[in-house]
Amino acid sequence: MKQVAMKVNQSNLVKSLKFSFTNKTTVLGELMQNARRAGATSINFEFAPETRILRVTDNGCGIDSIETLLTVAESGWDADVVAQEHPFGIGFLSALFACRHITVVSKSGRISVDTDDVLSFNPVNITPVPEWDSVTTITMVAVDLELGRIEHELKRLASAFPIPVIFNGESLARPHAMDSGLEFVNTEIGSICLAGFNKPEQHNKSFVMYLQGLPIYKS
Repeated sequence: MKQVAMKVNQSNLVKSLKFSFTNKTTVLGELMQNARRAGATSINFEFAPETRILRVTDNGCGIDSIETLLTVAESGWDADVVAQEHPFGIGFLSALFACRHITVVSKSGRISVDTDDVLSFNPVNITPVPEWDSVTTITMVAVDLELGRIEHELKRLASAFPIPVIFNGESLARPHAMDSGLEFVNTEIGSICLAGFNKPEQHNKSFVMYLQGLPIYKS
């Protein structure tokens, strides 16, 4: 009797995952979530349209392992984050699919590589960063996005985000954030702000839903 077991063609799997990021702006939300989970107090985006270079920096705890960062379906987050938020471990893939060259600098080292090489499972050289300045920097070259689209999407994503989001030197408005001054009620499904609840004459059926600070539904 012959036995067989399921196998994975890792190269084809990663190529197929590209279709999970058909929205080119997905990378913006993924990097925002990474910064928040790392305990950053803010995240900064800088985009130069003439060179199509997007630089993202945050002051979180840093990347513990570049090797884990480049491992599909391995989140690298601590047990508390995994238990509370169930990260999938494919967020960084969105950055690889969004540009042609990427440079990452954090406490576990520095890499600078063509994204095609990473996605082809070629070895990546990691350079030590002996005097890390507590800022993680991701520089993406040849980003296929326009200035206006990046700005519009970041403004949308920032509207309830727990930490400040800065774009080209401007701190974006967060009118629905928990620290915005709105009154929230804790419920079984999360925190809810019932704007106008004490003013029946201003009845409004519209609402917005957020998950982990990012918008997921608007009526």
